[in-house]
Amino acid sequence: MQQAQPAPFIGPPSYASITRRFSSDPNPLTFFEEKKAKEAIARGEFIDIHDAEVVGANDFDVLITDITDQLLRSEIAELAGIKYLEKATEADSKEKVDVGCGFLYGRKFRPIFPCVVSWKDQARWVFFIVDSGAPLTYLSSQTAEVLGIHRGPAPVTIAGYTHAAHISPAGSHFADINILGYDYCCAYNVGTMPNSDKGTVHLVFNWDSKWEL
Repeated sequence: MQQAQPAPFIGPPSYASITRRFSSDPNPLTFFEEKKAKEAIARGEFIDIHDAEVVGANDFDVLITDITDQLLRSEIAELAGIKYLEKATEADSKEKVDVGCGFLYGRKFRPIFPCVVSWKDQARWVFFIVDSGAPLTYLSSQTAEVLGIHRGPAPVTIAGYTHAAHISPAGSHFADINILGYDYCCAYNVGTMPNSDKGTVHLVFNWDSKWEL
């Protein structure tokens, strides 16, 4: 007789209970996903793993009016101390960033992360807005053009890590902006550490290995 899978931990309502629930086996997300699938199969429904929702590159839009290509080339470049889309050295293009340094820009405290993006034989300094609310990672039309990318997604290298990047849709409100999205942050376990007093933000790669609960 097959032994029933134990249920996720549940305790009195507290932060400690929530922490324990999501740091022990079974994981609640996996547990209830599998439970729903088993119930569907029991009802005679067909379950296809390819039915999982996929976010299209053109399905996302965000209104960012305070950052423009002109600002990236002027004020933001001045703050970064690097020309926007400046050619990067081969050494910089191959370096895997462990902790990246950025800054908070403007009244909306946009987290800006300057890093090297490389594609084939091109490597440039690109300024990203870090936005974990964006499902995908995007390169502006200007960045894509200078790198020689004509259609996305393209397997570029961002801060030393290979990742599929899309081109910001022409009709969107962020066509001229580079966005480091949730997909990249999740793939490389990137945690952000803003310091509003200093106006800086640090991107910590492989966050879990450095900050264990």
